[in-house]
Amino acid sequence: MNKNLLIYAIAAVAATGGLLFGYDTGVINVALPSLKVKFHLENSPDVVGWIVSAVLAGGMVGPFISGPLTDLLGRKKINIIAAIIFVIGSALTAIAPTVAFLIVGRLCLGLAIGIVASTVPLYIAEIAPSNKRGQLVTFFQFAITLGILLSYVVGYALGDDPDGWRSMFWAGFVPAAVLLVGMFFVPESPRWLISKGRDAEALAVLQRLREPQQAQEELNQTKYLIENEGQEKGNWGEFFSKRLRIPLFIGVGIFFIQQFSGINAIIYYSTDIFKTTFDSTKTAALATVGVGAVNALSTMVAIFFLDRLGRKPLLYTGLIGTALSLATVGLGFLFRDSLGPEMQKIMLIGGVYTYIFFFAISLGPLGWLLISEVYPLKIRGFASSMGSFNHWFFDFWVAFTFPLMQASALGSNGGIFFVYMSVVLGGLLFAKYIVFETKGLTLEQIEARWEKSNDK
Repeated sequence: MNKNLLIYAIAAVAATGGLLFGYDTGVINVALPSLKVKFHLENSPDVVGWIVSAVLAGGMVGPFISGPLTDLLGRKKINIIAAIIFVIGSALTAIAPTVAFLIVGRLCLGLAIGIVASTVPLYIAEIAPSNKRGQLVTFFQFAITLGILLSYVVGYALGDDPDGWRSMFWAGFVPAAVLLVGMFFVPESPRWLISKGRDAEALAVLQRLREPQQAQEELNQTKYLIENEGQEKGNWGEFFSKRLRIPLFIGVGIFFIQQFSGINAIIYYSTDIFKTTFDSTKTAALATVGVGAVNALSTMVAIFFLDRLGRKPLLYTGLIGTALSLATVGLGFLFRDSLGPEMQKIMLIGGVYTYIFFFAISLGPLGWLLISEVYPLKIRGFASSMGSFNHWFFDFWVAFTFPLMQASALGSNGGIFFVYMSVVLGGLLFAKYIVFETKGLTLEQIEARWEKSNDK
């Protein structure tokens, strides 16, 4: 097989973890109405909250499992373990006879999502050549958006069936099985193999993925960096060391801005948002399908431009665009009485869709891409897992606070969207002073930057 095609095929198999990420987080949006009827939860918001947030709780635990195991067992094996947990979680949620059973299944799914959210981008970054790393790692974000879109479409199709939620959850079993089987046929990360002294195996993998001279050069560069760092394992002290302060700021900051831009307030509650404009719940659900479609199509734009324009230009473009879009949605709520229903509809739907577009070409893929690039090999698995934890921690608070703010004066006058807009505008300072351009650099060249800073 052609080397480029082989790399894309490997990335596509691994990115199935992203498809599961998107599907299992998005499906609750469309399954919840049926679940409320089935388990008589109309007046039990606390139980509903547990059903929704169980995935997020599991997601926060996942990185603490994947962190040490990714560096101990390797990128490939930990993804196989995650796939097995996905299979179990999908089955448990689909057959759930009780709410408690359902929550356990959702916790399993969250645990698996928390694992793949850190390990899949890391694995793809380590098998990708530098000139394709941006677009290949963005396969993961694209797969997330496809998973979300798929969950919305399945939910829209099965929404009228009282037991349709079981079929919605069973549908997640298929990509889980694909990931499980597919990971047995992809190679281990060559950089992880080198870190374990398995140079011959690493060279064999690199020769399958690179030209012979490039394979040898990459092997030598990685070995040099590992030997220069010493044999000690990555740990909390290294993670918080002075020389890695910038990667730490990037790993925390990118996910804080990503989540508090309000993305998952829209992903989880878009149907409720659109119901303020549409009389029909079915029409609001159809508009939600549109959100998923725009998200997926826009991420394809990011795949095309990340390695052509670079990370920072897209980040600036996305931040400015999301700020303007959030302002449009907020103004639509603030002046709804004077705008009239049609104009409010245009501002609300147009604002949400343009927000999704600008998010999907910037903040969406850049979170996972940057944390897979900026850390040294010695702690890359550990640090990527901590980046994943940041994502889930901030995601949890957005999901938890949005209904509370929506029920307050902030929700009625659109103030919640201005809160998100202020975070995005603050992100422009983050983009200017913290983020550095990684376009075209090998992972070894990025790592050398921190070695130089350690020498000063």
